[in-house]
Amino acid sequence: MTELAAVKAALKTQAVETPSWAYGNSGTRFKVFAQAGVPRNPYEKLDDAAKVHEFTGVAPTVALHIPWDKVDDYAALAKHAEQRGVKLGAINSNTFQDDDYKLGSICHPEASVRRKAVDHLLECVDIMDATGSGDLKLWFADGTNYPGQDDIRARQDRLAEGLAEVYDRLGDGQRMLLEYKFFEPAFYSTDVPDWGTAYAHCLKLGPKAQVVVDTGHHAPGTNIEFIVATLLREGKLGGFDFNSRFYADDDLMVGAADPFQLFRIMYEVVRGGGFSPEVAFMLDQCHNIE
Repeated sequence: MTELAAVKAALKTQAVETPSWAYGNSGTRFKVFAQAGVPRNPYEKLDDAAKVHEFTGVAPTVALHIPWDKVDDYAALAKHAEQRGVKLGAINSNTFQDDDYKLGSICHPEASVRRKAVDHLLECVDIMDATGSGDLKLWFADGTNYPGQDDIRARQDRLAEGLAEVYDRLGDGQRMLLEYKFFEPAFYSTDVPDWGTAYAHCLKLGPKAQVVVDTGHHAPGTNIEFIVATLLREGKLGGFDFNSRFYADDDLMVGAADPFQLFRIMYEVVRGGGFSPEVAFMLDQCHNIE
Protein backbone atom coordinates (compact mmCIF):
# COMPACT_ATOMS: atom_id res chain seq x y z
CA MET A 1 0.00 0.00 0.00
CA THR A 2 1.36 3.41 -0.93
CA GLU A 3 1.74 6.11 1.73
CA LEU A 4 -1.13 8.12 0.23
CA ALA A 5 -3.38 5.08 0.21
CA ALA A 6 -2.47 4.35 3.83
CA VAL A 7 -3.34 7.92 4.83
CA LYS A 8 -6.68 7.71 3.06
CA ALA A 9 -7.45 4.37 4.70
CA ALA A 10 -6.63 5.78 8.14
CA LEU A 11 -8.78 8.86 7.61
CA LYS A 12 -11.73 6.68 6.63
CA THR A 13 -11.61 5.05 10.09
CA GLN A 14 -12.26 8.37 11.84
CA ALA A 15 -15.71 9.39 12.99
CA VAL A 16 -16.71 12.78 14.37
CA GLU A 17 -19.60 13.05 16.80
CA THR A 18 -21.44 16.32 16.26
CA PRO A 19 -23.38 17.95 19.11
CA SER A 20 -27.09 18.57 18.68
CA TRP A 21 -26.72 22.21 19.71
CA ALA A 22 -24.47 22.84 16.71
CA TYR A 23 -27.59 22.66 14.56
CA GLY A 24 -29.33 25.46 16.46
CA ASN A 25 -28.99 29.22 16.34
CA SER A 26 -25.46 30.52 16.87
CA GLY A 27 -23.89 33.77 17.98
CA THR A 28 -21.48 35.32 20.45
CA ARG A 29 -21.32 35.50 24.23
CA PHE A 30 -23.55 38.59 23.98
CA LYS A 31 -26.29 37.59 21.54
CA VAL A 32 -27.70 34.58 19.77
CA PHE A 33 -28.68 35.36 16.19
CA ALA A 34 -31.87 33.76 14.87
CA GLN A 35 -31.64 32.07 11.47
CA ALA A 36 -34.28 30.79 9.11
CA GLY A 37 -34.74 27.04 8.97
CA VAL A 38 -33.20 26.28 12.35
CA PRO A 39 -34.46 22.99 13.87
CA ARG A 40 -37.34 23.44 16.29
CA ASN A 41 -36.89 20.22 18.27
CA PRO A 42 -34.47 17.31 18.75
CA TYR A 43 -36.05 15.35 15.89
CA GLU A 44 -35.32 18.12 13.41
CA LYS A 45 -31.79 18.45 14.78
CA LEU A 46 -31.25 14.78 13.98
CA ASP A 47 -32.62 15.34 10.49
CA ASP A 48 -29.97 18.03 9.92
CA ALA A 49 -27.27 15.85 11.45
CA ALA A 50 -28.23 13.01 9.14
CA LYS A 51 -27.83 15.33 6.16
CA VAL A 52 -24.35 16.32 7.36
CA HIS A 53 -23.40 12.64 7.62
CA GLU A 54 -24.87 11.96 4.19
CA PHE A 55 -22.65 14.63 2.65
CA THR A 56 -19.48 13.95 4.65
CA GLY A 57 -19.63 10.28 5.63
CA VAL A 58 -17.71 10.99 8.87
CA ALA A 59 -20.40 12.09 11.34
CA PRO A 60 -22.45 8.99 12.23
CA THR A 61 -23.34 9.93 15.82
CA VAL A 62 -24.96 12.92 17.51
CA ALA A 63 -24.46 14.00 21.12
CA LEU A 64 -27.56 15.11 23.05
CA HIS A 65 -27.82 17.82 25.69
CA ILE A 66 -30.26 17.54 28.55
CA PRO A 67 -32.55 19.44 29.09
CA TRP A 68 -32.19 21.16 25.69
CA ASP A 69 -33.04 17.87 23.95
CA LYS A 70 -35.64 16.55 26.37
CA VAL A 71 -38.39 14.40 24.84
CA ASP A 72 -41.11 12.18 26.24
CA ASP A 73 -39.81 9.01 24.58
CA TYR A 74 -36.04 8.64 24.20
CA ALA A 75 -36.31 5.20 22.67
CA ALA A 76 -38.45 6.73 19.92
CA LEU A 77 -35.83 9.47 19.44
CA ALA A 78 -33.11 6.84 19.08
CA LYS A 79 -35.24 4.97 16.55
CA HIS A 80 -35.78 8.19 14.60
CA ALA A 81 -32.01 8.72 14.47
CA GLU A 82 -31.41 5.22 13.14
CA GLN A 83 -34.10 5.66 10.51
CA ARG A 84 -32.21 8.76 9.34
CA GLY A 85 -28.88 6.90 9.20
CA VAL A 86 -27.26 8.17 12.41
CA LYS A 87 -27.13 7.12 16.05
CA LEU A 88 -27.31 8.91 19.38
CA GLY A 89 -23.99 9.41 21.12
CA ALA A 90 -22.92 11.02 24.38
CA ILE A 91 -25.47 12.48 26.78
CA ASN A 92 -24.38 15.92 28.01
CA SER A 93 -25.68 17.20 31.34
CA ASN A 94 -26.57 20.79 32.28
CA THR A 95 -25.90 22.01 35.81
CA PHE A 96 -25.12 25.62 34.98
CA GLN A 97 -28.30 27.44 33.96
CA ASP A 98 -30.71 27.15 36.90
CA ASP A 99 -30.76 29.96 39.45
CA ASP A 100 -30.09 27.38 42.18
CA TYR A 101 -26.63 26.88 40.71
CA LYS A 102 -25.45 30.44 41.34
CA LEU A 103 -22.90 29.17 43.88
CA GLY A 104 -22.28 25.88 42.13
CA SER A 105 -24.10 22.63 41.52
CA ILE A 106 -22.44 19.38 42.52
CA CYS A 107 -19.98 21.42 44.65
CA HIS A 108 -22.60 23.76 46.14
CA PRO A 109 -22.36 24.36 49.91
CA GLU A 110 -26.05 23.46 50.38
CA ALA A 111 -26.93 19.78 50.36
CA SER A 112 -30.32 20.36 48.71
CA VAL A 113 -28.73 21.97 45.66
CA ARG A 114 -26.13 19.22 45.40
CA ARG A 115 -28.96 16.68 45.56
CA LYS A 116 -30.75 18.42 42.69
CA ALA A 117 -27.57 18.39 40.57
CA VAL A 118 -26.77 14.74 41.25
CA ASP A 119 -30.36 13.72 40.54
CA HIS A 120 -30.07 15.43 37.16
CA LEU A 121 -26.90 13.48 36.40
CA LEU A 122 -28.61 10.25 37.39
CA GLU A 123 -31.49 11.19 35.08
CA CYS A 124 -28.95 11.51 32.28
CA VAL A 125 -27.78 7.95 32.96
CA ASP A 126 -31.42 6.81 32.73
CA ILE A 127 -31.56 8.51 29.32
CA MET A 128 -28.37 6.69 28.33
CA ASP A 129 -30.11 3.42 29.16
CA ALA A 130 -33.10 4.38 27.01
CA THR A 131 -31.06 5.57 24.00
CA GLY A 132 -28.26 2.99 24.15
CA SER A 133 -25.70 5.74 24.65
CA GLY A 134 -22.38 4.74 26.13
CA ASP A 135 -21.04 8.07 27.41
CA LEU A 136 -22.09 10.57 30.06
CA LYS A 137 -20.37 13.90 29.36
CA LEU A 138 -19.88 16.20 32.34
CA TRP A 139 -18.76 19.81 32.57
CA PHE A 140 -19.27 21.89 35.69
CA ALA A 141 -19.35 25.67 35.90
CA ASP A 142 -18.74 25.36 39.63
CA GLY A 143 -16.22 27.67 41.29
CA THR A 144 -15.81 30.79 43.41
CA ASN A 145 -15.45 34.44 42.44
CA TYR A 146 -13.33 35.70 45.34
CA PRO A 147 -11.18 34.27 48.17
CA GLY A 148 -13.15 33.09 51.18
CA GLN A 149 -16.43 32.65 49.32
CA ASP A 150 -16.28 28.92 50.07
CA ASP A 151 -13.92 26.21 51.25
CA ILE A 152 -11.83 25.10 48.24
CA ARG A 153 -10.97 21.71 49.73
CA ALA A 154 -14.54 21.04 50.84
CA ARG A 155 -15.73 21.73 47.31
CA GLN A 156 -13.38 19.03 46.02
CA ASP A 157 -14.79 16.63 48.63
CA ARG A 158 -18.33 17.40 47.47
CA LEU A 159 -17.30 16.95 43.85
CA ALA A 160 -15.77 13.56 44.61
CA GLU A 161 -18.83 12.43 46.56
CA GLY A 162 -21.27 13.41 43.81
CA LEU A 163 -19.20 11.90 41.01
CA ALA A 164 -18.88 8.64 42.95
CA GLU A 165 -22.66 8.30 43.31
CA VAL A 166 -23.17 8.82 39.59
CA TYR A 167 -20.24 6.55 38.69
CA ASP A 168 -21.78 3.72 40.72
CA ARG A 169 -24.98 4.09 38.68
CA LEU A 170 -23.21 3.48 35.34
CA GLY A 171 -23.99 0.22 33.61
CA ASP A 172 -21.80 -2.16 31.63
CA GLY A 173 -20.23 -0.49 28.64
CA GLN A 174 -21.00 3.01 29.92
CA ARG A 175 -18.43 5.69 30.71
CA MET A 176 -18.22 8.98 32.58
CA LEU A 177 -16.30 11.66 30.65
CA LEU A 178 -15.12 14.62 32.71
CA GLU A 179 -14.23 17.86 30.94
CA TYR A 180 -12.18 20.69 32.41
CA LYS A 181 -12.09 24.42 31.66
CA PHE A 182 -9.25 26.73 32.50
CA PHE A 183 -11.25 29.64 33.91
CA GLU A 184 -14.79 29.75 32.61
CA PRO A 185 -16.86 31.07 34.33
CA ALA A 186 -15.41 31.44 37.85
CA PHE A 187 -13.12 34.40 38.53
CA TYR A 188 -11.11 33.12 41.51
CA SER A 189 -11.21 29.31 41.62
CA THR A 190 -12.75 26.81 39.23
CA ASP A 191 -13.50 23.37 40.67
CA VAL A 192 -12.34 21.43 37.57
CA PRO A 193 -9.86 23.87 36.00
CA ASP A 194 -7.30 21.57 34.39
CA TRP A 195 -6.48 18.08 33.19
CA GLY A 196 -4.70 17.22 36.43
CA THR A 197 -7.79 17.84 38.55
CA ALA A 198 -9.98 15.89 36.13
CA TYR A 199 -7.44 13.07 35.98
CA ALA A 200 -7.18 12.84 39.78
CA HIS A 201 -10.94 12.42 40.14
CA CYS A 202 -11.19 9.95 37.25
CA LEU A 203 -8.30 7.91 38.62
CA LYS A 204 -10.01 7.59 41.99
CA LEU A 205 -13.38 6.74 40.45
CA GLY A 206 -12.15 3.83 38.34
CA PRO A 207 -11.76 2.58 34.76
CA LYS A 208 -15.15 3.86 33.55
CA ALA A 209 -14.13 7.48 34.22
CA GLN A 210 -11.96 9.30 31.67
CA VAL A 211 -10.86 12.84 30.85
CA VAL A 212 -12.11 14.96 27.95
CA VAL A 213 -9.57 17.34 26.41
CA ASP A 214 -11.05 20.50 24.93
CA THR A 215 -8.42 21.95 22.62
CA GLY A 216 -9.84 25.45 23.23
CA HIS A 217 -9.65 25.50 27.04
CA HIS A 218 -6.04 25.99 28.10
CA ALA A 219 -3.77 28.79 29.23
CA PRO A 220 -1.65 30.45 26.53
CA GLY A 221 1.38 28.36 25.67
CA THR A 222 0.00 25.12 27.14
CA ASN A 223 1.47 22.03 25.49
CA ILE A 224 -1.79 20.23 24.74
CA GLU A 225 -0.09 17.38 22.94
CA PHE A 226 1.82 16.59 26.15
CA ILE A 227 -1.49 16.31 27.99
CA VAL A 228 -2.86 14.05 25.26
CA ALA A 229 0.23 11.84 25.30
CA THR A 230 0.16 11.52 29.08
CA LEU A 231 -3.54 10.70 29.31
CA LEU A 232 -3.22 8.14 26.51
CA ARG A 233 -0.27 6.58 28.30
CA GLU A 234 -2.40 6.22 31.44
CA GLY A 235 -5.48 4.98 29.58
CA LYS A 236 -7.47 8.01 30.71
CA LEU A 237 -8.06 9.94 27.48
CA GLY A 238 -11.81 9.70 26.94
CA GLY A 239 -12.26 12.05 24.00
CA PHE A 240 -11.96 15.55 22.60
CA ASP A 241 -13.96 18.69 22.17
CA PHE A 242 -12.32 20.21 19.11
CA ASN A 243 -12.16 23.99 19.45
CA SER A 244 -9.38 26.54 19.26
CA ARG A 245 -8.39 29.59 21.27
CA PHE A 246 -6.64 32.77 20.21
CA TYR A 247 -7.59 35.27 22.91
CA ALA A 248 -9.71 33.15 25.28
CA ASP A 249 -11.88 30.05 25.44
CA ASP A 250 -13.40 28.70 22.24
CA ASP A 251 -13.04 31.82 20.15
CA LEU A 252 -12.04 30.00 16.96
CA MET A 253 -12.68 26.73 15.17
CA VAL A 254 -10.09 24.01 15.67
CA GLY A 255 -6.91 24.55 13.68
CA ALA A 256 -7.97 28.03 12.54
CA ALA A 257 -5.05 29.92 14.11
CA ASP A 258 -2.53 27.12 14.59
CA PRO A 259 -3.19 24.11 12.32
CA PHE A 260 0.24 22.70 13.19
CA GLN A 261 -0.91 22.38 16.81
CA LEU A 262 -3.76 20.13 15.68
CA PHE A 263 -1.24 18.08 13.71
CA ARG A 264 0.97 17.73 16.79
CA ILE A 265 -2.02 16.60 18.87
CA MET A 266 -3.13 14.03 16.31
CA TYR A 267 0.44 12.79 15.96
CA GLU A 268 0.42 11.91 19.66
CA VAL A 269 -3.00 10.27 19.29
CA VAL A 270 -1.68 8.02 16.53
CA ARG A 271 1.65 7.38 18.25
CA GLY A 272 -0.17 6.57 21.49
CA GLY A 273 -2.34 3.94 19.83
CA GLY A 274 -5.43 6.06 19.18
CA PHE A 275 -6.17 4.14 15.98
CA SER A 276 -5.65 0.69 17.46
CA PRO A 277 -8.72 -1.52 18.11
CA GLU A 278 -8.22 -1.33 21.88
CA VAL A 279 -8.71 2.44 22.07
CA ALA A 280 -10.48 3.23 18.81
CA PHE A 281 -13.65 4.04 20.78
CA MET A 282 -11.90 7.16 22.01
CA LEU A 283 -11.92 8.60 18.53
CA ASP A 284 -15.03 7.00 17.13
CA GLN A 285 -17.60 7.71 19.80
CA CYS A 286 -16.53 10.78 21.66
CA HIS A 287 -15.58 13.61 19.40
CA ASN A 288 -17.69 16.68 19.95
CA ILE A 289 -17.20 19.77 17.82
CA GLU A 290 -18.31 22.91 19.60
